[in-house]
Amino acid sequence: MPGKIANILAIESSCDDTSVAIVRGNLSDDIPQVLAWAVQSQDEVHSKFGGVVPELASRAHLLNLLPCLKKVLHETDLQMEEMDAFAATSEPGLVSCLLIGHTAAKTFSLFYDRPLISCHHIHAHLASVYIRTKPDFPFLAAVVSGGHSSLFRVDHYDQFSQIGQTLDDAIGEAFDKGAKILGFSQFPGGPEIDRAAQTGDPAAYKFGKVQTPDLNMSFSGLKSELQRTIKREGLEVRQSDLAASYQAALIRHLLDKIDLALSRESLKRVVIVGGVARNSELRNKLEQLKASGRIEEWAAPPLEFCTDNAAMVGVLAFRHFKSKNFVGLDSDVKSTSRPKRERRVPQ
Repeated sequence: MPGKIANILAIESSCDDTSVAIVRGNLSDDIPQVLAWAVQSQDEVHSKFGGVVPELASRAHLLNLLPCLKKVLHETDLQMEEMDAFAATSEPGLVSCLLIGHTAAKTFSLFYDRPLISCHHIHAHLASVYIRTKPDFPFLAAVVSGGHSSLFRVDHYDQFSQIGQTLDDAIGEAFDKGAKILGFSQFPGGPEIDRAAQTGDPAAYKFGKVQTPDLNMSFSGLKSELQRTIKREGLEVRQSDLAASYQAALIRHLLDKIDLALSRESLKRVVIVGGVARNSELRNKLEQLKASGRIEEWAAPPLEFCTDNAAMVGVLAFRHFKSKNFVGLDSDVKSTSRPKRERRVPQ
């Protein structure tokens, strides 16, 4: 399909970030260009609850969607009529939130008589690494965020398989809950732990080694161990040292599984995507693995594309557009497992 250019408008609303993006690509290419993207965080809305409140999140998506849409149209000087398809995340996520973005895309598709593309949130995270980098295939990908922790073998853009996942908390959830236990007030708490750990000693407190079958992970036990440490030490707890030790334990467990997966799959390249891909300790450890020769290279999206965003949805939607993987207007969001960062409003 040489010479055919496609403009795709994509929407992401699976949890607590509202995002809209426009991507453009030649159908003879593998990856499109991100022309513009906008994201509106809801951290301020949910911070006092220590987690995402679905009812509040869906209302915020309603308020934020049109301003994000207007922003990307203004930046690209494009009209809705110039879009060749409309895309939105359909699973997994909070159903009430997914419905906002997916219904909007469905409405645009009907009104402008364009194809509708439904995108899987985790697969969109996998696609986020292609926005500005082109890692060589095959590679091992770790999807690490507040709601997901999974390992994938990736052989090509559209050829990947999940080989491991968390059995309980996602690593980002463990960071957020750990931050609350440590007394940090910001949400999400992962960046707070990362900042505090910069001045702490990661060897100050000992955390046990987590044992899980195969390539699956478990982070809830480390969170419980953090609670026990604070209860045992009392006022003698050194916050920055404990933050550094806790972060080191979480990252060590993830890296142990990454190392095992590299051996089992005979791979030498690693990609990290998702919000926890911004973590400085994780990036430093991967750089050390590269320097030691354990891996040939590692890659991650730019920091702004690690957290939930519509640009990654647009990249995945472009792949679906190339293969004409469209859905009908009777399609709907999937009631799959919800992100574990979800909280309910106290009664």
